[in-house]
Amino acid sequence: MNRRRALALGGSVAGSLIAGTGRASAQSAAKQRLLLNGVTIVDTHDGTLSPNMAILIDGGKIVKIAPAQSIAAGNARTVNARGKFVVPGFNDYHAHPLSSSDPEGSLTLMLANGVTGFREMASQPETLVARANDTLMPWTDVPELLEIASTTLAGSNARTPEIAVAEVQKQKALGADFIKVIDTRPEVFFAALAESTRLKLRFMGHLSPSVNVRDAATAGMRSIEHMGPRDSILLGCSTDEAALRAIMAQAAPKPPPAGPPTLADIKRGLANPVVGTDPSDFVRFQRVIDTFSAARRDDLAAHFVAAGTWQVPTLIRVRTMEIGEDPIYRNDPNLRYVPQATVAMWEDVSKQFAASIPVSSRATLKNLYALQTTLVKPFHDAGVQMMAGSDLGGGFVVAGFGLHHEFDLLAQAGLSPLAVLQMTTLNGAKFLGREATMGSVAEGKNADLVLLDANPIASVANLHRISAVVRAGAYYSGDVLAAMKEQTATRVAAGLASAPNALPLCACCLA
Repeated sequence: MNRRRALALGGSVAGSLIAGTGRASAQSAAKQRLLLNGVTIVDTHDGTLSPNMAILIDGGKIVKIAPAQSIAAGNARTVNARGKFVVPGFNDYHAHPLSSSDPEGSLTLMLANGVTGFREMASQPETLVARANDTLMPWTDVPELLEIASTTLAGSNARTPEIAVAEVQKQKALGADFIKVIDTRPEVFFAALAESTRLKLRFMGHLSPSVNVRDAATAGMRSIEHMGPRDSILLGCSTDEAALRAIMAQAAPKPPPAGPPTLADIKRGLANPVVGTDPSDFVRFQRVIDTFSAARRDDLAAHFVAAGTWQVPTLIRVRTMEIGEDPIYRNDPNLRYVPQATVAMWEDVSKQFAASIPVSSRATLKNLYALQTTLVKPFHDAGVQMMAGSDLGGGFVVAGFGLHHEFDLLAQAGLSPLAVLQMTTLNGAKFLGREATMGSVAEGKNADLVLLDANPIASVANLHRISAVVRAGAYYSGDVLAAMKEQTATRVAAGLASAPNALPLCACCLA
């Protein structure tokens, strides 16, 4: 069978290029045994290293860990892992691969970049039905879907507290794992949050600037995404917060949308929702920047710790939104993995950003982004729990590669390599209540692993040096991972990837 025909037929994403390499698919891994010999195990709790160890994997689980050469291989496939460092598989805790422009390619690229699990941050009711029927992800070589939300609560489906409460109840009945919220009025926000709490559904997402961040944390908002976004967290760090909130309260309320967002709205929102920002908002952004208080920041951090409110910074997404015209995005070589129609749309929105937002306002946005990044280390040092996410699905965020860019940005924000590693492994296990099965390399845990060529505790850059990936016990060598990436690029170049108009679109980023 020629390559193009194999690609067109679908099936295993990597299968047509790497059949015969000895790689076991995740579906068949439960029937196979794998022995990693001579590897250095990285403890995600404290960064300690255990060199020259052996890890026996069977049925997709780690069944034994002992000194190298001390475990009889038997019928297990043995991999010489001497000189390699093993960590749990990376997890992207804020992603939209299932509603991206190429779900199959997105999931393939995630796994090829060491991402073995993800949270789908928004979907449609049909998506939850497909998950219940085990038909949601028909591909073989993909990460695990850790959690999924249904339709995002926004102005279109949560116009009043009563409608929002009914929507939360509907999503609970559909099997949503949590409730995602974006731009809602305070009375709607808190009604939905209260109902979610009553139904034991975690409530997370975006804060509208009109929602007081301390009140949201006290009421039980479980996780705030995108450092707000914009100024919704920074307002809580301003010495002028009360005055700014009084101004916002006196402003004429914007009428809620008459109906669901149009396709054009969705495309723009997914690419960059900052385009179309009201000019008055930039005035507020600048005042928030000018009145920033480190003491107020530290007080807010303590409030988050006391309330148990987590953060998923997605600095890469915040940057692509607030510095939306940066040519570095358009020149990213990884765009070859993204369907051409999607890249063209991203570039068009980038041009709109530059054309529609005055230079002075763009300068304010750059300062806003810089200030948001300065929150990360003080929050971490104060004990605010955080997870790593890329917001895959947003403009210029490429599947898999985006999470690695996030690692670099978190390091630039001042976090240690261990802290960054924890944000993509251990912390999420704690958040999900799954420390028994994920988050560290230990007996009894899922065999979702990344083998690295260098010590990730020494440098965040070493998280990029992937030698191999183990997903549910299936071993993917470096050559296989490279082939998976190349096949995705081939699909894109051949026009076989999905078109944006065919997506199960959601209004998840229209805030």
